[in-house]
Amino acid sequence: MLQTLLEGFTVKPEDVQIWECNPLMVLRGADEVTYARPTKIEFTPFESSKTVFGHAIALEAAADGVSPQISIATRQYIDNPIEMARRQGIVLQGTDQNDLPVTWLINGAADRFMTTPEAEQIPYDEETAKLLEEELQGDPEKLNLNSYL
Repeated sequence: MLQTLLEGFTVKPEDVQIWECNPLMVLRGADEVTYARPTKIEFTPFESSKTVFGHAIALEAAADGVSPQISIATRQYIDNPIEMARRQGIVLQGTDQNDLPVTWLINGAADRFMTTPEAEQIPYDEETAKLLEEELQGDPEKLNLNSYL
């Protein structure tokens, strides 16, 4: 009985998640910002697809009334040391609702975009990404990806 109750409180990999983004920044191309504001996003992971990691939609619409959406092809965690006063973040890359390539920068990733010259952007490191993803699994506080200073 207790085991069944505990299973009800655990987050499963295929569960829809709500992420706090402060901010969410949506880029088209290398530097065209199409959306930038604090919001929540609804993330739906896809376990069965080999080409699309998941889908996300902003829960607050842009000025034109459209909520940004992304079909996620890659996800990169940015794990900044707290001692350096930088927040953790996520970079999502994929296509929007019009099938155009977009990049979503969440929390610390948006901070880095605004404060770091392009030449100093962190390259994607698959080994580090896998380690961070394993670290986040099963920890509801980290799974929400809430950042702090």
